[in-house]
Amino acid sequence: MKKYIPLFAIGVLLIVFLFIKNENYRNELKHAKNQISELDNSDEMINLEAGEIGEKFITSYFNYRGKPAKEDVEIYLSDEIIKTLNFDTSNEYDENLSEINSSVKNLDIYLGKATDGKQKVLGVFSNEIGIGDEINEVDSFVELDLEKVDDSWLIVDFRFFQY
Repeated sequence: MKKYIPLFAIGVLLIVFLFIKNENYRNELKHAKNQISELDNSDEMINLEAGEIGEKFITSYFNYRGKPAKEDVEIYLSDEIIKTLNFDTSNEYDENLSEINSSVKNLDIYLGKATDGKQKVLGVFSNEIGIGDEINEVDSFVELDLEKVDDSWLIVDFRFFQY
């Protein structure tokens, strides 16, 4: 009988340990359920679709050789914004730009608050710009205002900063 006492003690310790661990898991689950409930009840809303549109626009607009192509980005833009961006062509102008390369590196997308079919999106990235053999990398920020029009998101305002 004495040889079973250590096994019995180990069994009791194991049961106590598992009971304490189970209680910790229950507390964590309760905390997680409270957080989910708070998020469900909050008025704050974000639209991931708008963030995806913002990301596609940034990569389409800032990845180019020569100059951005209107065809690549016009599906993401309202008519007013298309007019503000310069897509006009001229042979002399195009020849001078043909050596310019631009690419997006390390793009991060942040979503702001959404209200009534509107969403703010911030894109933060490094814009690698090359002219000939010279390549420069600059920190770039694009702030986009998107609106839901006919079940699709369109960019209605565009602010661009480089440092």
